[in-house]
Amino acid sequence: MPRRLGIRKLILIMGLLPILTLSLGLSTYLMYSQIKELRSMMTERAKTSIEHLAIIAEHMLESDHGDSLQQIATAALEEPAVRAVGIYNAELRSIAQAGPRSNLISEKINKGSAITQLEFNTAGVFILQPIYHLATRNSAPLGWVAMQFNWQELEIQQYQTLLIGTVFLICSTIICVLLCSHINQLLTRDLNTLRQAVRLMATGAKNFHAHIPGNDEFGEIAEELNLLNHAQQNELQDLRRNIEQSNTDLRETLETVEVQNIELDLARREALNASRIKSEFLANTSHEIRTPLNGIIGFSNILLKSELELRQREAIETINSSANSLLTIINDILDFSKLEAGKLVLDNAPVNLREIIEDTLQILAPGATEKSLELILTIQEGSPETVLSDALRLKQILTNLINNAIKFTQAGHILVNVQGNDFDEHRTAVTVQISDTGIGLSKEQQKKIFKDFGQADASITRQYGGTGLGLVIVKGLIEQMGGEIGVESEPASGTTFWFTINFTRVNNAIKLRDFSARKNKTLVLYDPSQLHANSLKMLFDSWGLQVHHYAEIDQLQTDADYLVICVDKHDEAASNFITRLNRPAIILSPYTHDQDESDHHCYLSKPISHIKLFDALNKETKAISRQKIPMYHDVHILAVDDNPSNLHILNSFLSDLGVATTSANDGSEALSYCQAQCFDLIFMDIQMPKMDGIETSRQIRAQGLNRETPIIALSAYLAPENPIQLREAGINDYLSKPITEHQLNELLLNYLAESNITHEPRPVDIAQCLKLSKGRPALAADMLRMLLENLAEHKRTLLSAMPKNDLDVIAEINHSLKGACCYTGTPILHHRVLGLEKALNEGQDIKNPLQNLVAAIDELLNWQDKHELSVVFER
Repeated sequence: MPRRLGIRKLILIMGLLPILTLSLGLSTYLMYSQIKELRSMMTERAKTSIEHLAIIAEHMLESDHGDSLQQIATAALEEPAVRAVGIYNAELRSIAQAGPRSNLISEKINKGSAITQLEFNTAGVFILQPIYHLATRNSAPLGWVAMQFNWQELEIQQYQTLLIGTVFLICSTIICVLLCSHINQLLTRDLNTLRQAVRLMATGAKNFHAHIPGNDEFGEIAEELNLLNHAQQNELQDLRRNIEQSNTDLRETLETVEVQNIELDLARREALNASRIKSEFLANTSHEIRTPLNGIIGFSNILLKSELELRQREAIETINSSANSLLTIINDILDFSKLEAGKLVLDNAPVNLREIIEDTLQILAPGATEKSLELILTIQEGSPETVLSDALRLKQILTNLINNAIKFTQAGHILVNVQGNDFDEHRTAVTVQISDTGIGLSKEQQKKIFKDFGQADASITRQYGGTGLGLVIVKGLIEQMGGEIGVESEPASGTTFWFTINFTRVNNAIKLRDFSARKNKTLVLYDPSQLHANSLKMLFDSWGLQVHHYAEIDQLQTDADYLVICVDKHDEAASNFITRLNRPAIILSPYTHDQDESDHHCYLSKPISHIKLFDALNKETKAISRQKIPMYHDVHILAVDDNPSNLHILNSFLSDLGVATTSANDGSEALSYCQAQCFDLIFMDIQMPKMDGIETSRQIRAQGLNRETPIIALSAYLAPENPIQLREAGINDYLSKPITEHQLNELLLNYLAESNITHEPRPVDIAQCLKLSKGRPALAADMLRMLLENLAEHKRTLLSAMPKNDLDVIAEINHSLKGACCYTGTPILHHRVLGLEKALNEGQDIKNPLQNLVAAIDELLNWQDKHELSVVFER
């Protein structure tokens, strides 16, 4: 923005500019007019002079007096402005010449012209006058008179005019400057007075009076400033009085607030102390209630396995059911109190979404089967396989929502739909929808379901039971995970609960199955349920299988690589078809199937596990019976608990599985056992006197023989306060009391080596491979690859040496295989190598051990054809 000029400069410009402009314009006009007038007068004077000279020359020309003409021409030079004179005859010959000779005469004369001719130039004016007979003007001229006038006199008069105009302009300027300076001095004085007054007002001066002589506008401004200062002083005095009063009131208020703050602080401390006492009470209550419940449920399960009278069994089943119901209520209340206190700590570990949802569906399947409800899982393409989350809390969310759907649905199905939406390569938003065909909810009911101790309708509590805390806990867990939950429903039209959580994608999770191994194979699927069929087709499509679906059993074509048949209790046509079927098939059913030894089909329970289904396809639908509780051999487990009843229940469950158990009553006793013996698994109670389970686990990891032994935490708390603390102490897993045989069996299957289980071990034990390579997948893959690359050659050598009974070659190959087995997890091959070595050393017949070794090599080669090492050991 351009800077403005000051008032003094503006006055100076406004005073000088118009005067100077007017003076300059007037002077210029006057000088121009005067010079023009002088020039016109001189021209007229020159014309008059040359006319007189032409008249005189006419008499002389007639009388032919040439000498007289020269005198006349010379006399004409006496005129001040005349510079040269020339007289010419009619033929333009010079008769008389005075002054400087002019060479322009011949060019300037227009012989045909009869008037006076004038030419103006820088030096002056040139006039050419014709000479006529006085009596005959219209005849040809007798001669010509030329006269040159200069402007010297005119220039002198011009300079005089210019000098006068300049003097007038300078005088006018001086007068204007003096006048403007005087005005500026007056303005400066008045402005300084006003500025000083404003400055005094700004600094808070009280006794001052601005005075400007005269009754002009500045005097009025000064009076206004005086009035303003007076009003300001009055306002300041009022403000000062108000401030003093406000300070007094504020001081009194602060004293009151300080007293209130002290009271509030005391109340806050009391509330925090009460909250702490409540939390401790709930924690102790959790332990004290859940511990005897563990005994009630555990011993009732033991009794239910024994032979009982009908009334006794009914009574124990009632005890067991009541105890489980009480446990559910206690779990909800404890979770709610933990959420309310803000003490819920979430874990952050890799979680396979499909596996955790399938596990939840399988746990809740009995309740759905009783109502003939179908549980269906669909995972949309693009959804992440593994994410970082709290598996326990995620399963709790799913259990609550799916269990609610089962509770309020009398017929139909329950559909779990998973959809992923990636933000980038690391972050993804997962939306899970649980839809049922149940009683539905109205708009008013939907507003109540997420409130504490609230249900959609009071009659629901009487009809279906429950505390009304399940959805509140679910909402709290989802919000703590950074997600949101909602519901969509209409009365009698079913309900859809949905929740969305942002997860961190895990792209380097270990994959123990190569799901592309059966790519481009054909599969025939019979399923009368379109929803369940779509779920299976999406799964098979993700494996690269070519699926042909049939909804009618009489249209089913069996000419495919695999045959999958879904049946239920009421599908007699499908059951009869299976009875007549002469090829192996995978049968999916929601009920228990009593399979005889001659049955060549593979039976899997609905809802299915995709791992079991894939394994069934990989076994080429070889007949496999339903999973029974396995028996374990050469397994020694340490159980640590300060409660004898808990130890008794755990020992009872483990003894039924053929497991040898050592019991420790506290942490110190457990440490002494761990320093003397290496166990296959350790069950550790968390809350114990003297030394708790966390500290005991930390010391076990720091010393002794059990640094690599899996430790499973058992606690009466529903969930650990700090999952990270357990992991840092070296605890591998957490199990909440009371425990069930199913949970115990799952743990043993997950953490015990395959060689400890009575069923046939797998050709390759991935966990053992990683353990032997100190947890380095790349090294484990390389060691196994080196073994597999030489197996075919070793097999040919053994087969060629067998007829020759070449024991040296056989022993050399067997020794080479034994060394390779020490660095790879190949339990079957290792066992067969040791058997052949024993036969060779003791001089026994080696035919059967050698055939068993060749069979083990074939199994490994077959495993190699079905698995990709880069995928199996990928992290």
